[in-house]
Amino acid sequence: MNAEINNNMEKTKNLLNSINTADAIQFSEWTKEKTNLRYYGQLPKFPIYNNFIYWCNLGINIGSEQNKLRPVLVLRTFKNSPICTILPLTTKRLQDSFWFHIDLEIIDSTVLVEQLKVVSKIRIIDPYRKKGNLVAISINDWNKINSQLENLYRLRPLKSK
Repeated sequence: MNAEINNNMEKTKNLLNSINTADAIQFSEWTKEKTNLRYYGQLPKFPIYNNFIYWCNLGINIGSEQNKLRPVLVLRTFKNSPICTILPLTTKRLQDSFWFHIDLEIIDSTVLVEQLKVVSKIRIIDPYRKKGNLVAISINDWNKINSQLENLYRLRPLKSK
């Protein structure tokens, strides 16, 4: 198995060296960090609640997927589950015209409803706090987010053959 790992790592190293950009360095750092999380990471000791905001390590992703350590809204989780469904947040309110971006009332962030994702709870770093308190979304934001989730992810009618 070590030969196979070394072969894969050498191919990855060659690919990243051929790119030779800051992005390739970030990607290699994330590969190391993700390996550490995968094999040595531990579930958080604090509770994770639905409709609350947490800091989450989303790593280095592809294209326009949200990256890095950023706030996320936990949509769904269960006490004994090792995963949770999240929506990434921006670190500044976007105030754009995309109907699937919800600017939050309580913090200076925008919910990126189109980037619904399931993550391991190992990626959850800390609760998001404001003046020392855990931050949950408002009922108004809850209604807006639910509406956009339904618009984006409801199954479309089947086409007849």
